[in-house]
Amino acid sequence: MDPNLALPGQGTSNNMNRIHETSAKFQRYKILLSRRWWFLLLTASIGVCIAALNIMNQPVNYTSLAKLVAGGRMVAQGDLNWQETMQDFYGTIIETLESADLKKRALTRIQALHPEMKDSEVEIRVSQTRGSAIFNVFAIGPEQKYTQIFLESLLEEFVNFRQQIREQGLERALNTFTETVVIKSKELEERGAKLEAFRKANNIVTLTNGNNEAAAFLINLKIKKKSLETELNDISLALQDVDQAMINRERGMTTGTQQGGAGSNPTAVDKSAPSVETAQNSLGLTSVERDYLETRKGILRLENERLKLLKSFKGQHPSVVQVDEQIESEKALLANFQEEIIKELRGQQADLERRIRGLDQQLIAQEKEAIELGSKLAQHERLEEEFRATKLAYDRMFERVQEFQQLQNVQTDFVAIQEHASLALKAEPKWVPPLSIGFILGLGLGILILLIFDHLDDRMNSFSEFQSLFPNEAVLGQVPDQRQRGDVQLLQPNDERHLYAEAFRNIRSSILFKNWQGKPPKTILVTSAVPNEGKTTVTSNLAVTLALGGARVLLADCDLRRGGVSELFKLPSSPGLTEVLRGSLHWRDAVQETSTRNLHLLARGEVFDQTSEMLLSKKAEEVLKEMGAEYDYVVFDSAPVLVADDTGSFAPKLDTVLFVVRMSSTIARLSSKALDSLYERQVNVGGVILNRASTSLKEYTYYNYASYYYTPVASKKSPVPVPPKSLS
Repeated sequence: MDPNLALPGQGTSNNMNRIHETSAKFQRYKILLSRRWWFLLLTASIGVCIAALNIMNQPVNYTSLAKLVAGGRMVAQGDLNWQETMQDFYGTIIETLESADLKKRALTRIQALHPEMKDSEVEIRVSQTRGSAIFNVFAIGPEQKYTQIFLESLLEEFVNFRQQIREQGLERALNTFTETVVIKSKELEERGAKLEAFRKANNIVTLTNGNNEAAAFLINLKIKKKSLETELNDISLALQDVDQAMINRERGMTTGTQQGGAGSNPTAVDKSAPSVETAQNSLGLTSVERDYLETRKGILRLENERLKLLKSFKGQHPSVVQVDEQIESEKALLANFQEEIIKELRGQQADLERRIRGLDQQLIAQEKEAIELGSKLAQHERLEEEFRATKLAYDRMFERVQEFQQLQNVQTDFVAIQEHASLALKAEPKWVPPLSIGFILGLGLGILILLIFDHLDDRMNSFSEFQSLFPNEAVLGQVPDQRQRGDVQLLQPNDERHLYAEAFRNIRSSILFKNWQGKPPKTILVTSAVPNEGKTTVTSNLAVTLALGGARVLLADCDLRRGGVSELFKLPSSPGLTEVLRGSLHWRDAVQETSTRNLHLLARGEVFDQTSEMLLSKKAEEVLKEMGAEYDYVVFDSAPVLVADDTGSFAPKLDTVLFVVRMSSTIARLSSKALDSLYERQVNVGGVILNRASTSLKEYTYYNYASYYYTPVASKKSPVPVPPKSLS
């Protein structure tokens, strides 16, 4: 087979392991319950008996009943209103009635009013009638009269306690409100005094009338400065190009005249700002500026006239020369006017710069005044706001005090006694709840004890449990438990124990068709961890089953200390393997014939101490080789692994070893230790046989169909056993 070939189901091995673990736990608990159910019944019965004894040993008690009603309370919230009590109020009533302090008050009351009565312990229980505000108060005590009087005193003290608590609470609340009003009153007086002192010190009404006039004047100054800066900027531009500036000014003044005729005023200069004294005409031009413009126009006329003359005359013509002289004269005059204009503009520039510097100083002083006045205004507004808030808080708190005084006069806490304490009657014990609790506690204790013991017990009870503990061990088969007394009889050719016979056939098939990774085994050793695992019976029946399958089988008893294979076949135990290994007898002379066809037996022989040395000898190897050559299968029954070293010494010489585990008996730790010991000695463990498996578990249900494979036959006489004889 290709080792790289993936077989179906290999991908689900992890899931199967989890399923085995879960199934193992379930089966283990099922077996535990089926075997130890009587223990749970015993603990539950003990719990019931203890509960019954406690009830019977309880002293005689008397019960008195009284009722309280808590309907609501009258409150004043604007108007008088009836307010229903809430659930937390009901809980307070119950806790108060059951409190130790109220019981102490009732006891003091009884001692004062009834000094002749002897004190006794009384239990108080309170319950609320469902869907109502009625409370049932029960008093349970050993004395009939005292129980009734105690309950009555408890109710009276409860009413008094409620009244006292209410009065104390109202008084504390009223004192708190009054103190708050006094504090608010003092605070209001302080706020008013601060506001009045500030007004007197600053004459706030005369200065501002609620407005910051300094801030308004500061804004006007900033507007004036901006206008002067704009005019100064225009003069600076005019100084750079006087001719173009004069042209633009003439054009602008002409446009301004037209707009003025339409009734518009584009210049937004404050009337109060000081004006610049200049010799301006009705158009706003000085005489020099007007002469400059007129001279410029004259030059333009002369140039036009020269152009006309040049069309008729040459440049040297007297008329053209005369016009050129006039143009030069006018240009000289224009230059003089331009110098005068520049002087005037520079004067205006200096005047504007002086005025701007003056405004800057005035702005600094005005800003300081505006800031101071604004701060005083803000402080005044803050003081007024604080005064108004304090007065509002004072007025509200004063109204609350008045409302609370009215509430104190009309408020009622409606908790009243509806029915006084009844005559105390003898209390009948309640059996069902205590017995149920005892049963549950006893059952729970039993379960806990079983779980603890089961946790300490690592014996394997089912196939699933074995798989969860030893997932790497192959299980060749499971032998069902034979519920009978005495030794189990060996299998017969037509055995009526169908389940039992089918189990060994299953083991035989596992041996025949298992993938042994090489040659199938011929020499097989069967062992177990400890004695009483059923190893010898399993070995014998396995040999019988192999022989019934047509194979020549030699069954050898290798348990040289306490071997019992010959007893099962009712054959003599000597001579046997001991004599063969000691060299006193050839192994063929010691072999005996059994009643099963093709099955021969090599008994144990006489008991000998140094068995391990004989199994390690070369004689043992020679005998084993000869047996394997003559028989199809040589099956050895050996000693338990953990009891003697015989198996550990002999098992490595054989082809394979089968390990027997007895269900519900073998301890997992011992089985693990035994298997580890075999693996350390390089033993080829071929698989595990689970012996005495329970057929009542669900995982063994298929055994119930074993009879399907058998055909009923007529009863026959039992075959007469063939007398044993030697094969020598």
